[in-house]
Formats: sequence, C-alpha cells, structure tokens
Amino acid sequence: MLEYDVVVVGGGPAGCMAAKYAAKEGVSTLILEEDPAIGEPVQCAGLISKRAIEESEIKNSKSFINCELRGAIIHSHSHAIKIESPSSEKRAFAIRRDIFDKELAEAALNEGVDIILKSRVKGVKRRGEKAKLIIMDATAASTREINAKVVIGADGARSVVANIAGLKVAKNFLNCVQIEGAYEVEEAVAEIFVGKSIAPGFFAWAIPIGKNTARVGLCIDKRVSPHPNPLRFLKRNLSEHPVIAKKYKGTRSNFTAGIIPIPGGAGIGQRRRIVKMVNGVGMLLVGDAAAQVKPITGGGVYYGMKCGKIAGEIAAKACLEGDMEVLREYEKGCCEEIGKEIAFGLKVHRLRCVLSDDDFDKICHALSKYDMMQLIANRGDMDYQSFVFRELLKKPSIIKLIARSIIRYLYAKRKIR
Repeated sequence: MLEYDVVVVGGGPAGCMAAKYAAKEGVSTLILEEDPAIGEPVQCAGLISKRAIEESEIKNSKSFINCELRGAIIHSHSHAIKIESPSSEKRAFAIRRDIFDKELAEAALNEGVDIILKSRVKGVKRRGEKAKLIIMDATAASTREINAKVVIGADGARSVVANIAGLKVAKNFLNCVQIEGAYEVEEAVAEIFVGKSIAPGFFAWAIPIGKNTARVGLCIDKRVSPHPNPLRFLKRNLSEHPVIAKKYKGTRSNFTAGIIPIPGGAGIGQRRRIVKMVNGVGMLLVGDAAAQVKPITGGGVYYGMKCGKIAGEIAAKACLEGDMEVLREYEKGCCEEIGKEIAFGLKVHRLRCVLSDDDFDKICHALSKYDMMQLIANRGDMDYQSFVFRELLKKPSIIKLIARSIIRYLYAKRKIR
C-alpha cells in the first residue's frame, strides 16, 4: 500500500504548485492525474500576465510563450476602444498551456513529488488515523489504496474531492468553447467582443498566437442566455460577426470546450469553505475546484498558483505538527489574498449579465474619452481588477449609465447568485 503525507488530486497549475510547496517543506507528496499526460487536454484561452509567469517560477518562459500582447481592443456593436499597455510590466502573454503545465510538473518532480497518471479518485474514507483514497486506474479498471494525512483537491470545476468532502463553492458555471484557426492578425493585441447576442453573460475573444493564427472563443452564462450551447454563438460569430467573420479565414484546429466555475456569493472579505477536517485527517480545495477564478475575465491560473503555494505549505505544516486545525490558516490566507477581488468581481459579473447591447455601446463610448483611457491604461491590472473598476464607477458618465440598470441589477442579484 502506498503511503504519503499529502496527496494532490489534479496536475494542473494549482495542483502542481501545491505539491511542489508541500514537498519543499519536507513531507512526502503525490500528484494523481486522471489524464494520460500533464497539460492535456487543454481547456484554457491561455492568456496570462507577466506577474503570473513570475509566480510560476519557471525560468525558461520562452518554452511556452506564443505571443506577447501589447494591449487589447474592446468591441461593442457600434464602438471599438483600444487600450495599450504603457509598459512591459503590464503586458499579457498568450501561452501554450500544455507546455506550461508540464514545466510546472517538472518543477514539482524536482522537489521530490511523485506523479501517477491515468488515475481517477473514486472515494476518500477514513481508516484509523489516516485518510484512505480509493483510486480507480483508468486503463486497467483496477483499484488500489493510498494512505494520506491531507488530500488536496485540485481536480477542476467538477471536483470529485469537493463532492466527496461536501464542499460546494460554485453554484453555477460559465460554458466555454474555443478554436485555433487562421486569422488576420493586424497587431499583437487581444480582441474582446461584448454584447448579449455575441456572448450572453460574458464576452468573446480573439487572441493572437502567431502572425496569422489566433484563438477564437467565448463563454456564456446560461442563466441569461437564450440558448445553453455556446457553440451556437461561436459558429454565428465566425460566420456573421462584422469583425470576427472578416478576419477569420475558415481553417480551424484544436477545438476545446470547458466550464469555468462562478464562485458562490460570499460577501467582501468573507471566507468560503474550502477546508474540511474529519477525525485527524483533512481535505482542502485549490484552483478551479475552489472556484479561485476572476469572475470578470474567468482567468484562474494566477490565483490557482498563488493559492496553491499556500495550500502546499499549510498542508505540510498540518502533517508535520499532527494538527489538522492548522488547515484553517489556508482559508484565511486565500481570503486575504483574493477574497475581496472575487467578491467585487461577482458584482461586476452580475451587472454585466443585465446590460443590453445598447448599454455596452454607451459604456464603450464613455470609456473612449481620454481621461478614461489613461486611467485604464495606467491603473488597469488583469490580476487585480477591482481598483480600476472602482475608479471607473466613480465617474459621473459611468454612474449615469449604471443607474439606468440598477433595478435590473438588484433583480439579478437575487436571481444570479
């Protein structure tokens, strides 16, 4: 029977970082990954910040970077505004997530972490003083037992560990689709497309990954969408959207589909339950399993890695001290790092869900003014977005526009949770 102090379920960025940092503290650590290879299949737009690259601690970033983006163009139905990054520190990067994840796994291996692929967790049960994991081997359909003191669920939005532990952190999900295809790339900027007919409840995107190639996709919030399948909207955008259809050249590859968890509606600064202790053993969640994502953009790589480090360190501390109550420090640490950002982002997401195409047009027009553009360019931050949004919401022209939607927003606050 295999014996480990910490078992991490899921080999994505959050899981690899949690395992790495647990092993760095001197405890025996294992990653269980259900897929045949780390980083595959890819279910991500692959757009991250320079800060996220630094957080990854990967020295050779050239191995996974497709393209450095100098800014973004936001398209509504009748307006387009361009936001340019004033410095390299604020630029974003389109990356190869499969290579990125493999590099993170390699770093975990170098710290002494073991990895078992093609293994699916079927259950977690208490046995004596330790947790008992029942693992189903995906190829041989056999079962085996692995003993652990702490189980870290980093197994995605539909987390098995979260379900087993009875920890429900996401009530709803964004449904997403994306293709890679030939696309007319005029400059190295991300294109964002807003509108209820384009991507209800979220937005569509075109992210350059080469001179003539881009990732084109979108997410929808089914609670405000006339149709539950995001593929219908993507196909229509590719064939009919005045910008996307013109630039898209008809070839496609690497179709991906997935979901992004929408965090439960905890108040600003409130902790969400992502830890469970039972009779001397503990389970905790990290990454998409803990809904550690930005509600405004759906990105989760940076938050997942940052919280993964906390998870690994605290899990190791609990094992070394023999006290699972230590795991409560993980909830506190995550709340301090990203709790307010997520809570504020949820408010912005609810507002977005009730805006009409005409509202988006008026907002884009208001944002196109020089002072607005300067504020966004200089103070915008793709990892910590609340500051610039708070500042924009102080502007009289924006207040006037938002005021028109306040009744719909208050209704949505009850309905869209």
